[in-house]
Amino acid sequence: MRKFRKLIGIIIAQADSPNQSKFLEGVFKQAFKLNYDTAVFSIFSTHKLSDEWHKGELNIFSLINYNALDGLIILPDTLTTDNFHLDIIGEIKKKFRKPVIAVDLETEGFENIHTDDIQSIKQIVSHLIEKHKMTDIAFMTGTKGHPHATNRLTGYYEALIEHNLTIDQSRVFYGDFWYNEGENVVRSLVESDRPLPQAIVCASDPMAISVCEALKSRGIRIPEDIAVTGYDSIDAGVNYVPSITSANLPIENTGVRTINKLHSLITGTEYTDIKCDTEIVIAKSCGCSVNVAEKIRDERASWRDDGDLFNAFDSTYNFMLEALISKKDYCEYMTTLCWYGYLLGEYENYYLCMCENWDNLGGNEMSQDYLKKGYTKRMNLLIQKNQETAFVEPGIHFDVSEMLPAIYERRAKPAAFFFTPIHFNDRCFGYSVISFGDKPVSYSHIYRKWTRYVCASLESLRRQRNLQYMYTKMEENAVTDLLTGIYNRNGFNLYAGQMLNEAKENNQNFTLILGDMNNLKYINDTFGHIEGDFAIKSVADAFTNVCSPDMMCFRIGGDEYVIACRTILSEKEITEIRDSVRSYLKNIDDTADKPYSVSVSLGWYFDKAVNCESIDYAVSVADEKMFAAKEKFKRDEGFNYKRSRSSN
Repeated sequence: MRKFRKLIGIIIAQADSPNQSKFLEGVFKQAFKLNYDTAVFSIFSTHKLSDEWHKGELNIFSLINYNALDGLIILPDTLTTDNFHLDIIGEIKKKFRKPVIAVDLETEGFENIHTDDIQSIKQIVSHLIEKHKMTDIAFMTGTKGHPHATNRLTGYYEALIEHNLTIDQSRVFYGDFWYNEGENVVRSLVESDRPLPQAIVCASDPMAISVCEALKSRGIRIPEDIAVTGYDSIDAGVNYVPSITSANLPIENTGVRTINKLHSLITGTEYTDIKCDTEIVIAKSCGCSVNVAEKIRDERASWRDDGDLFNAFDSTYNFMLEALISKKDYCEYMTTLCWYGYLLGEYENYYLCMCENWDNLGGNEMSQDYLKKGYTKRMNLLIQKNQETAFVEPGIHFDVSEMLPAIYERRAKPAAFFFTPIHFNDRCFGYSVISFGDKPVSYSHIYRKWTRYVCASLESLRRQRNLQYMYTKMEENAVTDLLTGIYNRNGFNLYAGQMLNEAKENNQNFTLILGDMNNLKYINDTFGHIEGDFAIKSVADAFTNVCSPDMMCFRIGGDEYVIACRTILSEKEITEIRDSVRSYLKNIDDTADKPYSVSVSLGWYFDKAVNCESIDYAVSVADEKMFAAKEKFKRDEGFNYKRSRSSN
């Protein structure tokens, strides 16, 4: 399909996290300014919750149709779990020949752009030196060898050098960017022979908080006894006591620079890199006593956030999961899901794209329909929803190579589309797409939670549908002859009496035609049971061939068959049925080239239903006529079954 504007693909994990969302904000602002659409392919976590769940998440990247993209951005540092970034980088190199930019992790074969961490760290360290007159400053960077850890450590070194301070490697520590290593760093400092440093500068707010906690547990005051600073200014640092002096990660600027670079590669125009001014966030942990939390709240012009008691999703009265799990009907489930779309807040469009046979109805984990990798060739665009309207339409399909038909629609403004996986563990159901139009925002953590409710409730629906399917099949098998596919004796006992009663209630006729195969034992004994089964199925086919929708056909014994009907009006019709059965079996004899014939003797009951005492009575009447026909058959054939070419 034809696109009306160029499309940039973005491969990322956890697009709602602070750093990723800031990066995407910069990407969208500049991409929309340059009239690009964007398609973001994102998994919901940078971490692996379980092997099966992680496989289900990563499957979203198999959806990417590289032929539809004009450029590609990948954040491999967000996809390093199990070194998956190496797999997808290899896939890109095989399938994509257009411009690719890798962000914040040096990747051979691609253009690379890195966030400028050095200047911000330099400014934080310089603030401690110049404002607070500190000369003994320790530094806790991230994981050894990680690019961000290296760059932030470089900023620390450069600040010391510019202020003519000695670099002391015993004051340098490695962490994990998270909350786990602060205790080890503080223990090393406390147990050393030297006094504590005047400050500990950390390369992330979580590490700064972990250092503060370790210091507090020992009665060491912050900032009175020692100053602590962080980096990336996340909400946890802003709201910590004391609030953490930090720096805003210039990641939005990285997004703008990335789009500018990609645009230059796509269009062949010159690229000029634009560095951003660093911005540190002065708070209390360095000794400046600035109430940064109050300052940031003022900047946001709101005292509410997505996690407070006013949030509809986290409300005690949110019964979305219970409501969805209680649904057993597919369309009713989807209608309910549309209703709960209000919990997502403001968005422009939401789409739910489901695989064919997504519920693997009647299958099991060994079935080929248990989809783990990729998506079905045809996808069902089941839900199309915006703020005002919602469409649930099971009949709309599109080729999976399109990814989403809305991408190809003519729109006045560019837009971003977020593709996220719908799955339960490694079982693929499909994927969802949310768009905020030309607003430069990412989805929130509410969307991540909301989607996980969808995934869990779809699995519940799948299991309910399969249980109902199995129950129905069990019922069918209980009344169905497995060899011939027609009703068995149980089916006859269940349904024939019902038909007789209905005929009586409606003052109709009741007809029962009884057939008995003529030579089944001879065929089994002489040619084997495989040939006997062929003969049995042939007679069943002859009976079903003459049955109209208002008739029912049964195999009530090894070689006995019944047709029951309440709409036959004359015995002439019965004769026509008998002749049709005979003709059908003769055709089998003439074409199957078997060393035996297949034939059946017939008898029948026909009368007003009110005159029929019971089904057993109708069978006994038909049986007498059938027995007479069988005796005639034996006399005519002289028990030479090989010569038989007719039915009675």
